[in-house]
Amino acid sequence: MINNLEPENAPIPEQETFTNVGAKAARGAAFLVGAKLLGRFLDFVSLVVLTHLLLPADFGVVSLAMSVIYLTEAIFELPLSQALVVLETIDKDHLDTAFTLSFLRGSIICVLVFLISLPFSILYHDSRLFPLLMALSLAPALRGMQSPGLALYAKRLDFSRECIIDFLGKFGALIVAVFVAITTRSYWAVAAATITSTAFGMIVSYVISPYKPHFTLSRWSDFRNFLGWSSGGQIISAINWQYDRLILGRLVPPQTLGAFSIASDLVGIPSQAIIAPLSRPLLSALVARRDNLDHFRNLYQLSNASVFMIILPIFIEMSALSSEIVHTILGPKWEKSITYISLLAIPPILAGLAEGISALVMAFKKNHLYMRLNSLEFAFKIPIVTSASYFFGALGACWARICVAFIMMLVYLSTTKTLIKVSYGEVFFQNWRTCLAGILSWLSIESTKWYLLPSSWPGIIKLFILGSTGLIVYVLALLALWALNGKKPGSVEARVVGICMSKLGRNRALI
Repeated sequence: MINNLEPENAPIPEQETFTNVGAKAARGAAFLVGAKLLGRFLDFVSLVVLTHLLLPADFGVVSLAMSVIYLTEAIFELPLSQALVVLETIDKDHLDTAFTLSFLRGSIICVLVFLISLPFSILYHDSRLFPLLMALSLAPALRGMQSPGLALYAKRLDFSRECIIDFLGKFGALIVAVFVAITTRSYWAVAAATITSTAFGMIVSYVISPYKPHFTLSRWSDFRNFLGWSSGGQIISAINWQYDRLILGRLVPPQTLGAFSIASDLVGIPSQAIIAPLSRPLLSALVARRDNLDHFRNLYQLSNASVFMIILPIFIEMSALSSEIVHTILGPKWEKSITYISLLAIPPILAGLAEGISALVMAFKKNHLYMRLNSLEFAFKIPIVTSASYFFGALGACWARICVAFIMMLVYLSTTKTLIKVSYGEVFFQNWRTCLAGILSWLSIESTKWYLLPSSWPGIIKLFILGSTGLIVYVLALLALWALNGKKPGSVEARVVGICMSKLGRNRALI
């Protein structure tokens, strides 16, 4: 921990030797994903409760307000934690500089949101946006005061403290959101949850990673080059992420925007719980392996194949079971979200083939490429989403996301080929068993739904049977295809089977 840290009595493990980086990264990733899944489960519970207590129009206005917060935060984005991880050495001055930058960023965002809240509410003809934005501006201000000491543990692939912060923040937000929703039946429940989560996270960060704040910019030179390109890329990335909601806010009624936002948030839960957490241990592992290109390439390919194998069945089932999900979990007033969920589950599948590109670029310290990639996405997304949303509304925005995701998948694969010499053919042969198993899983769900399962059965039972059928078929198909392909020892399936057999052998020995 960091408590009045001095170099002579509390050395920082800035150059820890990685004897088995791949294994440490895998353990760190597994722990982080597990904890994030728990946190996203709390998000899911909160979302389901709120969908029953609030109206689609309520989610529409909150979605617009949150888009402003996300964009404003991105304009002043400083990926300080990633910068600390990539640095060769870290001392107390580095932490103080990171805290100072983070505090200044949060304060500037808070003031800026205050200033634009009134013009934004006038632009969108909704007076509710004015007080809502002023309240939500507290979230980035509180986030800017979080303890920077957590980056030291991330550098050692220890993410337990971050997971505790995330869980406690989500749990507190769930309690506050449900209480406010029940007592007020107002969109303020969502705002209260957002502020509570950030406040809890900030407080807990000092409890589990003590740090004495000190304002200084003495190490600014060590952050400057890294933050320049990365911050620019983050700004454009946030615009890419939120643009469809902003344009739809001008083109469709609030209830349609609310239905689209709920669909987007539901589809985003697996990405935030699985894909996003994996980028942290992957970056740390790649940084440790960047001096050996062969090991670097193998680690990157294995991690990408593993992530794609995990996320594919999740999004396939979300797309195939969108009707059952909405009718069983959300309720009839969210009927519009069915089509949106089925379509919005497709882009993450396409992106999964080139997942990890951000960690790859940062590990090579080629942060200008991060800016270039996000700029390319911006150049494609703005005209495609604008035209599709203008002519076809929210449905057009869904198809626009799919189109842009396909284009960017090709761009990411091309960039990967340039950096580590991994060809398109290698990506295909690395994932063809996963793709074929996914197709068989989808076919099993559709055939069971339409030809075997009685329509009169309760929705929760149908959802369980269809989801289980798809997952079982996926796993069996993966194992069968792996066996037919010669049980290659270096594949993801071989490693998973090896781990399972090893644990089974140890359990038998204990018995």
